[in-house]
Formats: sequence, structure tokens, C-alpha cells
Amino acid sequence: MWAFERANAQLREELAQLEERTRRRDILVDDEAVFEFYQRRIPPEVCSTKSFEGWWRKARLETPDLLTMTADALVDEDTPEIDEGVFPPSWQQGDQRLSLGYKFEPGAEDDGVTVQVPLALLARLSPHGFDWQVPGLRAELVTALIKSLPKNIRRNVVPAGDWAARLLAELPPQPGIVQTEPSDVPDQSFAATLAGLIQKLTYVPVTAVDFELDRVPAHLRPTFVVSDERGRTVAAGKELTELQRRLAPRARESVAKASAQIPTNAIERGGLTTWDFGELPRFLDTKIRGSQGENTIRGYPTLVDEGTSVAIRMMSTEAEQARALPRGVRRLLLLATPSPAAYVQQHLTGTEKLSLATSPYKNTAALFEDCLAAAVDDVLYRVRPDGQIFMKAEFDTIRDRVSGVVMDSMFETVGLVARILAAARIADKELKAATSMALLPAISDARGQLAGLIYPGFVSSTGLAQLRHLPRYLGGISARIPKLVDNPGRDRVWMNEAQAATARFETAGGTIPLQTDAAAHLVRARWMIEELRISLFAQELKAAESVSLQRIQKVLAV
Repeated sequence: MWAFERANAQLREELAQLEERTRRRDILVDDEAVFEFYQRRIPPEVCSTKSFEGWWRKARLETPDLLTMTADALVDEDTPEIDEGVFPPSWQQGDQRLSLGYKFEPGAEDDGVTVQVPLALLARLSPHGFDWQVPGLRAELVTALIKSLPKNIRRNVVPAGDWAARLLAELPPQPGIVQTEPSDVPDQSFAATLAGLIQKLTYVPVTAVDFELDRVPAHLRPTFVVSDERGRTVAAGKELTELQRRLAPRARESVAKASAQIPTNAIERGGLTTWDFGELPRFLDTKIRGSQGENTIRGYPTLVDEGTSVAIRMMSTEAEQARALPRGVRRLLLLATPSPAAYVQQHLTGTEKLSLATSPYKNTAALFEDCLAAAVDDVLYRVRPDGQIFMKAEFDTIRDRVSGVVMDSMFETVGLVARILAAARIADKELKAATSMALLPAISDARGQLAGLIYPGFVSSTGLAQLRHLPRYLGGISARIPKLVDNPGRDRVWMNEAQAATARFETAGGTIPLQTDAAAHLVRARWMIEELRISLFAQELKAAESVSLQRIQKVLAV
């Protein structure tokens, strides 16, 4: 292939890609125009490969660019000028630069803009910013969003195209650099930004939820294509958060693999029974080079509880690191602390032994192990409320504190658990005595409450600070039953209020029992629900704080 052929083919490919980016089919001229280009430059007597080669060897010495096409030769003269800058080849988010692809094929799953995401970078990306689209498609996006509004709002912003131009003039040109660390305030979505601007200009109340995003054409939402280190596609889709959730294990593996390529970052190991290293790094960065330049893979080392030992593992997000670390630290503290379980068990009263035998744990040893874990957690979280320990010196300090209080703490914890189990047994007996079918909904509600308080692992999961309130919560169940029998209608009203609070809690992402990594506001709301039940069903036991459905809703509105 001659050099001019390669250059012309490359130019045609670039113009074809421009058509894909701009979603037009009127930029590149047809084959007839290409034929005419060559016909005007090649003499008519050149009519074979041999004659062309002879002619071109001489002609290119005088005019080397004679057969090299320019954009003017391949673009229709009536085509309006196109600003290629509004269809960029890459997308910047923080310190990451991702390649963009474009496709103009209505109906195809990847029609529109495609963001190429290396698997190792997936977890660090935020969905905020991508919803702004590239500048070249933003006007169409704004128009589509306006058309998706309810009629009572939409009639204030018509014609949609004219209003889109007006709104674009008011919007910032870019979403800005999006910070992706959990501690940062998340950027506002494009829909929320647009809603605020419409409200500012029209004085009509508008929120992001007023836009019916399902009515926005699919090509106006970017497609994310995740690829592994070999460039093979792992998954693709429109929802970045869903891809992050689904590919989280593989993303962690990819981050660990990339980090391990640098000797100083290869810190993963298992079988740890002591803290035998100085500092656990908060993060480790590894540079990789892609088609759009250098990117940074950030790994977050953490300690993972593996039962009889601990492992140092690399996580792909700071949130994953924070979830695993307290459990890993707890395991190392347990391994460093001789268990007083046997001594404590020998000094229990007969009543306590009988009560502990009714626990939901598989055996007494498992119960005592959980009590010890709760005692260790109590010290750990008093010193470091978030449980995030990275330095050996701080770990050693906590270990020494645990050793100093573990015996007394175990006696106190086991005694408390014995009282809790005794109260649970009384509550269960009261529930079994209420046999009327008319009371079944209330009995089922109370049994659900009991199951959410007493279950395998409840001691460490609840924590010593909250565990001290369980006898009162269980007493509330027992106190409810006689009142229920006396006035079922009144109980139904109270139950509806308690269940409404629970429903709002679950809608906000809460579970009963709580997940080990539940957010602080969910933990707070969980125990406020128990206090609400006391204030409704057993006022004589007195709630620990003023509580109502409205107060719980306020806590959940974080």
C-alpha cells in the first residue's frame, strides 16, 4: 500500500469516527467523490497497475502530496463547521483519565458514548459527573430531560429546545473534578443541578425526582465497558454502581494483582496471629499507563478476620477497608488475650448456668467466645470509636488495656447475658400463654421483636453499651401481653406506629438484626425503635430518651 493510501484511509476513518461522535451521516462524502478526486489528478493514459506505478514514481518527486486527501476533499462543502472539542476522546475524573468511544447505531446497547473502565479503577469511580454527558450531547440531554417532566411543570419550560439553550447558558461548562473519597461531600447530580436552575428561573418547585429518566433516550446515558488487564471485556452496562457492586470481588483481585507488581506494595499475606509489622499503610498507589495517559490504581490494605488467624488483604475502596479492619484488629486482640472463659464458668451460680444453657448459641463455648469478643470490642471502640487501627503502638496499647480488664469484663458480661436470657425466657412464656387467634398479629409482632434481640451472635453484635438495655426491652415484651389481652384495639394502634417506624428504618437500608457494618445513623435508629416500643407498650419501664416516629424519621433523613 502506498503512503498516500494509508494517509487517505486514516483520514476517512477519522471522519467516520467524527460521524459516530456527532451522530450524523452527512459529513463524509460518498465513493463517487473519492473517484472524482483521483480522476482529476491521475492522467487518463494511466489505466493499469504497471502504468500507475511508473507514473507515480516520477510524479511524487515533484508533488508528493498530489494524491493525499485533505478533509476538504472528503467533507461536503455544505456541512456546517463542527467543534470536535465538544466530543472529547477521554473523560477526566479526579486523577483518572478514561478513554471514550462513540457509536451512532440507534437500538444498539452501546449506542452513544462508551466509557472504557479498567477493572482495577472501577471501584474508585463515582457516578457523579458522568450524568452530565459530553458537551456535544448536553443540549440534547437537557431537551430530553425537560420533555420528561410532568405536564404541570413542563408547561413552564416550553419550547423545550429554546429552554435547553437558555439553561445551558446558565450551567457551568463541566461538572468539575469529582472527588471519590468517602469523606468528601458528594457532587450534585446533573438532574438535581438542572432542577435547581429551572426552579431559579421559573419559580416553580422542581426536584431531581420530577424527571422521568426512563423517558430519556438510552444513547444520552453513557455505557460503561469494564475490561481486565489484558483488555478483555468483563462486563458492560449503563449503571456504574451496579457494575461496581457486581464486580467488587474481581475489582479487589485486580487491585491486589496490580499492586503486587511493585515489590514495595506487595504486602498481602495470611496466617498472622500477632501484629508483627510496624504500620499498616492507609493506601498504596500503583501507576499504570493507558491509551489516554497515566492513571493511578489505589489499593487500601486492611486486616481480614479468617477465624484462627488474620490476613493482610488489599481492598479496592476505603469503605471496604474500614468495614474489614475492626474485625481483623479484634481477632488479633483475641489471639493475644488468654481467655478467662474456663475460670468464669467455674464461678457461675447454678441459676446463671441454667439461664446460659437456654442461649441460641450452638454451645456454651460459642457463647463465651462471643462474650469475650464483646469485651474486646468494648475496649477497642472506647479507645478508637471507628475501630480503625493502623499503628502497632496503638494496637499494643489497646492489647494491654484488654489484658487489664478482661477478667472483670467477662464476669460482668456473662452475668448480664444470664439476666437477658432469663428475661427472654419469661417473655417467651408470656407469648405462649396468649393463645387467642384474635391476638395473633400482635403476638407475631412481639415474637419478631424477640427474634431481633436474641439470636446467635447477639452479644458482640449488640455491644456491651447497648446490651445493658436488653433486659428492659425484653421486660417490655412481657409487660405488653397482659395489656394486649385487656385492650387489643389500643395495642393495634401502638403496633401500627412501631411497625411504621420499622418500615421507614428498613426503607433507609436498615436491617434487624443490624448488619455488622451498619451506618451510625441506622444503628441509632435501630435502638430508638426499641425505646419507642417501651414508650408505647410499657411506659412504666420508662424509655431511656424522648422518642417518637418523627424523631426516628429525622435521624434516618441523613
